[in-house]
Amino acid sequence: MTELKWLKLSGLMRRCVYNKENPACPFADFRKQDSYEQLESLGKIGDSLGKQLLGMCNSCRFQCKPIVNNDLEIANTRHFKVVG
Repeated sequence: MTELKWLKLSGLMRRCVYNKENPACPFADFRKQDSYEQLESLGKIGDSLGKQLLGMCNSCRFQCKPIVNNDLEIANTRHFKVVG
C-alpha cells in the first residue's frame, strides 16, 4: 500500500474521515478497544488486511449516515467571547 493509503487507514482507525457512521463499519470494533488492544491490533495489520479494510470501507460508506454534531451553545458572554 502507498503512504497515502496507510495515512487514510490510520485516520479511519481513530475516527471516520468522512464524518459518518454505519453499524457495518469495519473499524467500529477497533474504535471500541482500549489503547493496549489497539496497539496489538495495529501490529497484526499488513498490506493485505489494510487493503481489505479500505475496500470494505469504500463499499459501505455510501450507506453511512452523517454524525450528528452536538454543539454546546454558550449563554454566558461575560466570561466567553462569542465568535461568528
